[in-house]
Amino acid sequence: MSTGSPTNPDSDPPKAASPTRFFLRGLAIALPAILTVAILFWIGGIVNSYIISPISYGVRYVIAQGIDDSQPSEELIFWDQLPALEYCEKNYRITPELKLQLEKDWDTPGDHRTADGTISAEIPVEWLTRQIDDPAENPQVFVPFGEQAVPYRDYQVVAQKVAISEIPSNSVAVYMEFVTIKYFGSQFLLSAGAVAVAIVLLYFIGRLVTVRIGAWFVNQFESAVLARLPVISTIYSAVKQVTDFLFSERQIEYNRVVAIEYPRRGIWSLGFVTGDSMMELTAAAGEPLVTVLIPTSPMPVTGYTMSVPRRELIDLNVTIDQAFQFCVSCGVLVPPHQQVTPELLQQELAKRLTRELTAGAAKGAITGAEDEDNADNTGEDPSPDSSSDQTESTT
Repeated sequence: MSTGSPTNPDSDPPKAASPTRFFLRGLAIALPAILTVAILFWIGGIVNSYIISPISYGVRYVIAQGIDDSQPSEELIFWDQLPALEYCEKNYRITPELKLQLEKDWDTPGDHRTADGTISAEIPVEWLTRQIDDPAENPQVFVPFGEQAVPYRDYQVVAQKVAISEIPSNSVAVYMEFVTIKYFGSQFLLSAGAVAVAIVLLYFIGRLVTVRIGAWFVNQFESAVLARLPVISTIYSAVKQVTDFLFSERQIEYNRVVAIEYPRRGIWSLGFVTGDSMMELTAAAGEPLVTVLIPTSPMPVTGYTMSVPRRELIDLNVTIDQAFQFCVSCGVLVPPHQQVTPELLQQELAKRLTRELTAGAAKGAITGAEDEDNADNTGEDPSPDSSSDQTESTT
């Protein structure tokens, strides 16, 4: 005789695992991590494009304007007897003063003349490099970029790090690249400096708006300028609500998370208890009332404030942050310990039934004790009617 447990012939056999099921299971495990990384990269791209890059550009532009030694190209001279230089060949110009000096040296006997007295066809390149490499000398060799020409020594720093095909086409952009290479060393260090500048700038902006005059100025600008622009006002209002929810300190201190039947019986809504209700409302209801904020999705900072009897509230075992996530996600993000499964649901129903039975038994015991006390009091103290009947019969 078999000792195994009996089987139910009506039960369905377990489904065989299929490749599709394995694939979907793997996708469910990997997709949250992939989406998290993608969202972080997306946020990083937005921060880089709209915060770090503009600040980096501004820093480079300001410094480039301060160290700009470029000269108008029309004031410089192109001389066909000049030698080719590295990175620009013969595409450069010199100042009239340098040309006079080179012509004077050219006519003076020296190494540039051969033994028979003939002169080389080009100026010796050493004459130019000696002037270029001397930082005490004012720049006299320039590389033209449109209407302006950049000193060769500055252009050389850029050309050593940037490919010739990627060198900017104007003097301002060349000096901005020069600032990145000369003062920061790399684009990464420049971006790190831009992040530091952004943090300091945001800190001082926050300090400014916390002062009364700063907050007044911001409010006036929002109400007098932004609120009057038809399309911009709508977009700005929505964005401001999101940013205020994410970054501003909450003005309302929520005590706990509860559930109430709203907007009608049988429909449950999530709420935040903010405190006790007003005295006149409590007196009119004849029982304790609490103030509850019913949030709206996906913006839980807005909603409806209601005064609800304390007995109609159900306290939920969730944190404030978990409740906010539940509202922002429109109910998609459920806390792990609140997700409905057959086992957890059965355990919760058993707990509630035990509490109700215990409370009912305690209430019945109290009611029985009160009835016994009333019966004892009735037996000891005769009623006024029986006393009057006895007096009438005696009379």
